Amino acid sequence: MIRLMRSQAAVCVLLGALLVTGCNTSIGMQPPAGDGGQEAEPGQGGKATAGETAAGESPAHSPGESAVGEWRTQEVPYDYGAMKDDVVIRLDEEPRLESPIRTAVGVGAQTYTLFFREAMDRSSVEKALKEQADDETSLYWYVEPQLDFRWFHDRQLQVRATPPGKAKSEEGVMEYRLNVKGARTLSGKVLAEPPEFLAVVLPPSQIWRVSLDGKQREQLTRFSVENWGDIFLDPDQRYVLLKRFTEYCECDARHPRLYAIYDTEQESITHYPVELMTTYRGEGRFYADRRGFFFSEPEEGVTVPDREKAVRVEVNGFVHGADFSRDRSKLIMAVGAEEQKENYDLVIHDLESGEQKRIAGGVKGYVITSDLDNVVLPVSFQDNGQQVTIRMRKGADSMEELNHRYDWKTGALTPWTAPVPSDAWSGYIESDDGLYQMYWNGGIYKGSTRVTDLSGHGVWLPGSHTYVYPEYRGNGQGGSVIDIVAFDADQNKSEILITDLPVGLSLMGGSKDGKWLYLRSHNLKQQ
Repeated sequence: MIRLMRSQAAVCVLLGALLVTGCNTSIGMQPPAGDGGQEAEPGQGGKATAGETAAGESPAHSPGESAVGEWRTQEVPYDYGAMKDDVVIRLDEEPRLESPIRTAVGVGAQTYTLFFREAMDRSSVEKALKEQADDETSLYWYVEPQLDFRWFHDRQLQVRATPPGKAKSEEGVMEYRLNVKGARTLSGKVLAEPPEFLAVVLPPSQIWRVSLDGKQREQLTRFSVENWGDIFLDPDQRYVLLKRFTEYCECDARHPRLYAIYDTEQESITHYPVELMTTYRGEGRFYADRRGFFFSEPEEGVTVPDREKAVRVEVNGFVHGADFSRDRSKLIMAVGAEEQKENYDLVIHDLESGEQKRIAGGVKGYVITSDLDNVVLPVSFQDNGQQVTIRMRKGADSMEELNHRYDWKTGALTPWTAPVPSDAWSGYIESDDGLYQMYWNGGIYKGSTRVTDLSGHGVWLPGSHTYVYPEYRGNGQGGSVIDIVAFDADQNKSEILITDLPVGLSLMGGSKDGKWLYLRSHNLKQQ
C-alpha cells in the first residue's frame, strides 16, 4: 500500500476517481458499479469541430437545441460526403461523444442526432432502433428506453431516449444501446454492422456545503452528467476543474477526457477543447492560467475560451513539470530534452515580467513513473511560500526518493529527507502556517516529530491546526457509512463531527471562516 500511494494515479484509484474511466467496449463488458419533424434537404457546411462545440459557457448546445433532452428546432450542418461509416450517432448534450462508444450520460431523457451516409427508409430505422434496444434487455443491467423520433430529412434523425425511472440492477445504474443494425437505405442496402452508441446512465455527484455539525446541508451544483472534480483550483475556492471520461468501464485505462472549469460564483461551466493540467508537462510553448491550470499551445483553428486570462509561456526545452508558486506570481519548472529521464534544469519564470532564472541540473534524480501503469508522471513542485519541495527518485528502477528543497530567499538548493520511512511516499499537505504536515501514508508530523499515525485523505481547515478527514465504518447491516472526523493537532485529540454519510463522497475543503465543509457526493440530504 505504501508504494501504491506514491503514485498520483494510484491515489486516484483509492479515491474512486476512476469510476468513469474507459476501456474497450466491444468485449468483456461488465455491468456498471416518435414524433415527426419538419421536412428539409440535407444541410450544407462542414462538420462541427471540437473547438466549435466545446468552447464557451455552458450549456453548449448544437444549433437550435434548447436544453438536455429537448427537441432541437433545426438541423445540424454536417459534411455527409466525408462520412466513412454508414451512420454516426452523436450525443447532443456533448457533441464530441459519438459512435462507436460506450460512455456515461445523465439521468432522464437524452437526445441524439443520427447522421446517415445514404438516404434512409425511415420506418426501417425506427424499427431497428427499437428492436436493438429491446434485444439487450436479456442482460440484467440493460434497460429498454422509450424512443421518440424527429426526422429533419432522410439523412438526419434526432432521437430522444428516455430510460425507465428505476434501474433493474442493485447498483442503481442502467445502460441502453442505440444501434440501427438491420435498417435499410432507400436504395435497398441493409446496414449489417453499423457503429453503435452504448449509454451508461449514471446519477451525477454534486458539490455540497455542510456545516461542521452536519445539521445544515446545501447543494451548490446541479450537474447534469457525472464528471470528476473534487479539488478547488485556487485558494479562494472559486474554481473547480471538471474532467469527463469519454469512455466508460470499471477499470483504470487512460482514455481521453473532456475538460471544463466550473465557476462557483457564476454557477457556470466553461468547456475547453484542449487538455487542462494542474501540473504541466509538454512542449516549451504553453499557457498558464493563474486560476490554477495549464494548457498546451492550441492547434491552428482551435478556439480556447478565456484565453486572455492566461499567460503565454515560452522556455527553451521540453517541460517535464511546471507548477505555480504559492502566490501564483511565478512558475517552477523542470526543463530538459524530451527523451531525458534525469537531472533536469530548474527554471523559475516570472509571470509578470517574463524573466527566467535557470539553474543547470537543479532538479536532481530520476523522473517518477506511475506504479500503476509505468506512465511517466510530471515532475511536481510543492511551494509553501518559503521553500519549494522537489521530488525525484534515486534510480530509474528505484522506489527510493531523492528530494530537494529550493529556498526562495537564498536561492539555495539543499537535500531534504522526509521524516517518514524511506519506503514511504513523502507527499503531504500542511496547515496554513506550515507548523503541521499530514503525510499521506506516514501520519501527522510537527516538523520531524510524529504527532499521530492516523491515515485519511482529508484537508486542513483554513487558519487552524485541525485536520478533517472521512473515516469508514460498518453500518451493522453488511454495508458501510462514512463519519467525518476532526483531529486537533495541538491537543492530539479526535472528535467525530458528522456521522452516517454515504460512501463515495470526496472532501474538497473547508470555508475560510472554518464553519463549513465542501464535499462532493451523490446525495447528502438529511434522511
